[in-house]
Amino acid sequence: MTAPATASSSAAPSRWIDDVVAISDPEAANRAITEAHFTLSEMLAAVLGPDAGANFHTWAVWGSREAGTTIGRHDIPRLRSRLGAIAAGAGFLLGLLAGGWLVALVVAVTGGLLALGAAHVALDRARAHISRGNRIVLEEIGGLTARFVAAFPSGPAADQRPVLSVLDTLTPGLTADGGQDLLRTAFGAYLEASDEPARERRHQLVFAANCFAVWHEHLRLQHDIAAAMPRLFRRLITRTLLDFTVGPEHLHVGRDLTPVGGAVWPTTLRSLTEPRAVAASLALRDQARAPDSLVGSAARSWAALPQRMNYVVDLFRSRHLESRVFDAPYVTELLDAYSPYASSR
Repeated sequence: MTAPATASSSAAPSRWIDDVVAISDPEAANRAITEAHFTLSEMLAAVLGPDAGANFHTWAVWGSREAGTTIGRHDIPRLRSRLGAIAAGAGFLLGLLAGGWLVALVVAVTGGLLALGAAHVALDRARAHISRGNRIVLEEIGGLTARFVAAFPSGPAADQRPVLSVLDTLTPGLTADGGQDLLRTAFGAYLEASDEPARERRHQLVFAANCFAVWHEHLRLQHDIAAAMPRLFRRLITRTLLDFTVGPEHLHVGRDLTPVGGAVWPTTLRSLTEPRAVAASLALRDQARAPDSLVGSAARSWAALPQRMNYVVDLFRSRHLESRVFDAPYVTELLDAYSPYASSR
């Protein structure tokens, strides 16, 4: 598997990303964005090498695929039934205390109907915020990846100045202020990993890059993620609705991750020594937790940034070398019309 190696092709990936982001229909856009992340994952894997592990876009495939559940309104039946049952049950108890069985039944039915309406309103709002966030991630990080790969040197001894020039286009500063320092750290680590002969350090560099990229992403999307989840129901939604798949594995952000094959971490990530990998783990993982355990990885409220990052950093580390993470998101063919690199896979 080879990727384009000339900086002169850097305009083509940018146009491809722009075309995908510009798709107006939310469901069609989500599918195209998901498949674009898959192509970008393969492009980035090609320059990192066959044994580098999962990269940012490898993970973004599954996040975007799950976002399609809400964008396509497929989670309406689940949310509607849960909220309806809760509202009806609460109404029944209040009615029973206030005026007996008849009042209880009337209040229960009324509460259930109101809850159904609220579920539709909440999901429509969530749909808009998730769709917006999905486009932002592809436009900013996907566009950067496409330019990064297009400028990549063709061999270890090649001139890396075109790649460094791409990184120099990033805006200095904190993410909260519109800066892209976290992305510069992430892609700087990818660049080092591409030419790192030691397997352990290469894996730790890629893991660190993934963490810094996703950290930037979640800081950028904090408003949209929080706005997509009604404040009163954030814990309920996290506990009951936020399940997803990574390849064939079914996971749930509200439940602790479990070891893969009996090991908490892959051997190369068992003891973090690369400074950026150490820094990412210290910054994003709850330091009150046992260092070599997945207990406590679950999020109570997905709207809370520290809880999301605490889950994600363990997800990335524990499954960094799982080959099925690289599975295609859909059975059907990729949107080759949008990808100038599909034929290189």
